Amino acid sequence: GWDRTSQLTSLSMLLLDPYYRTIPGFEVLIEKEWTSFGHKFHRRIGHHDPDVKDEQRSPIFVQFIDCVWQVLRQHPTEFEFTSTMLLEIMDHLYSCRFGTFLCDSELQRHSTGVIAQTHSLWSYINAQREKYHNLLYDPRTEVLRIDVSMHSLQLWQEYYMRWDQDELTKVSVDMRMQDLVRRCKELESVCARLEKAL
Repeated sequence: GWDRTSQLTSLSMLLLDPYYRTIPGFEVLIEKEWTSFGHKFHRRIGHHDPDVKDEQRSPIFVQFIDCVWQVLRQHPTEFEFTSTMLLEIMDHLYSCRFGTFLCDSELQRHSTGVIAQTHSLWSYINAQREKYHNLLYDPRTEVLRIDVSMHSLQLWQEYYMRWDQDELTKVSVDMRMQDLVRRCKELESVCARLEKAL
């Protein structure tokens, strides 16, 4: 119940409310349904815990982010952010660089001084929002309908396979799309200048 509640409520809110598909909205969603709700990040991830056989370890949050990626892949124009932001979140879930995912509750983060001694991951992301901004963002749908059949689910290669030497040479679809959109805008600007010159 404890872990599944955050997964289910977060995914439901993401599908039902377009605000949570924006960069600030997604940050609020994670803060509200995961960190403030009391997801046991330390217990589930095992930050600095040498007991690798701890039965309480479980990739609950990783599963949630993977589900978000699956939805983002099916509805690429409905999200203000790209998979680059999801990768950043996943990297810092394990990096311990920010206090956002440390400890098992808000109370622990306060009592141990984590909040006072660390920065928030969201400050870092918001300082470079352009890096995560989806150039294809064009929200048109209030409620997202997703295909959950097995053939529609894919392995998130950008995350799970990124250290594979063969995968390192591949450019992600997300990055290719962003580059194409950027190049189209540049060409449109050039055309506009040429039309004015005529």
